[in-house]
Amino acid sequence: MSGDIGQDNEALRGDPTHKVVVLSPDWSRALDASAACRFQLRLAREDILEGGTSVFDPTDDRLGPAREQQRRTGSFAGRLRLLPKEGTAFEAQVSVVAGAPAGVEAVGPRDLAVMQYVAERQVPAGLEREWSRHPLHHSPDVVALYEADGTLRYISPSVTDVLGYTPEEMTGKVTIDLVHPDDVEPMIDAMLAVGAAPGPSQPVAFRVRHQDGRWRHLEVMLKDLSDDPEVGGSTVHFRDITDRVEALGASFFDGLTALDGSSAGVANLGLDGRPVRFNDRFSDVLGLPREALLRLGTLADALHPDDRDAHRAELRRVVDGGAATSSEWRVARSGGTVAWVAWTVQRPVVAGVLSDLLVVTVEDVTPRKDAERAWDLLTPREQEALALVVDGLNNRDIAAALHVSIHTVKHHVQGVLRKLEVPDRARAAERIAARVRDDR
Repeated sequence: MSGDIGQDNEALRGDPTHKVVVLSPDWSRALDASAACRFQLRLAREDILEGGTSVFDPTDDRLGPAREQQRRTGSFAGRLRLLPKEGTAFEAQVSVVAGAPAGVEAVGPRDLAVMQYVAERQVPAGLEREWSRHPLHHSPDVVALYEADGTLRYISPSVTDVLGYTPEEMTGKVTIDLVHPDDVEPMIDAMLAVGAAPGPSQPVAFRVRHQDGRWRHLEVMLKDLSDDPEVGGSTVHFRDITDRVEALGASFFDGLTALDGSSAGVANLGLDGRPVRFNDRFSDVLGLPREALLRLGTLADALHPDDRDAHRAELRRVVDGGAATSSEWRVARSGGTVAWVAWTVQRPVVAGVLSDLLVVTVEDVTPRKDAERAWDLLTPREQEALALVVDGLNNRDIAAALHVSIHTVKHHVQGVLRKLEVPDRARAAERIAARVRDDR
């Protein structure tokens, strides 16, 4: 249920600064949340889908009475302590109602609880004045200090050169709404990773809207200091890498023409899984002519129906920034035959930015899969005999190696030929040779 609650709710998927959390009736689980809430409460999308994560500090004595008040009257408003999955609990002014609050579309059954909140300040007052005296205040790189909920408390003057805004225009705002919609989820994942991984953070890149409406590529270094009482938030250093991205991006995609000369089956897919371009070998491996491939809505349409959902899920993981992955799928070729294809898919990073095209390589592994299925048909003794046939041994030598009679060897070999549906030993050895080599 938790994965479907808020899919049609504009409050959850619209304005990224909107703070809405859908709770189970007893407040024990977060069933859905807007991007700003997931950022502040350190909730990855997987945490929401699993439905087992609470957002309240269980040691808060006010929690029980607040829940009881909402149960009796239908609503609660007051201060409670919220607890991120990773990080320090913080005070917030909380409003919880049964069903949808005013101005928010209904998100599910009426017995759900819907929470909105405003976090209280965590960054100590006056800290931004101290930062204004720091040498980094005059750095060409932009330095910023954020509250845990993304409220900007300080930003250095160089932001005007990078994004066109003055520090005064940005301070006090939640700037997640400046991030490109396609980059909000990767940004949240990156923020969560900062708290989870030891050592210095790795730079990440996001597109951020300039004051003139253009999208600028920023290389960002994040450091979570919310546990530090003297800071109480996250520090961010970023620089504009738009020129580098555009230059490298053009050369990168121009270089994809080299795929036409590759002996491997290689293709580019859009982020929706639609084939964009591919070489002839890719078409050959899938057994579909170029015109048929270009008519596909997504590449999943070319697969066996039983493999499509898993294939789409794998693509979504890679599109969302997951590591390159390898798997094997059945392909429904022209003429009704089914082939096995080994598949590797990755989303390249160009100048620190995830590209808008996936790179896919494919290999026809049907002979190996056929050999594996054929091998599994044989008894252990038949497998031993066939492995020795592959090595070139005659019946007498096989009998000696297995310590059985020649008659027994002949019986095993005949069983192999019958199960593999081949006329002689040579064809049996040829069909199974790849499987035997892999096993060794």
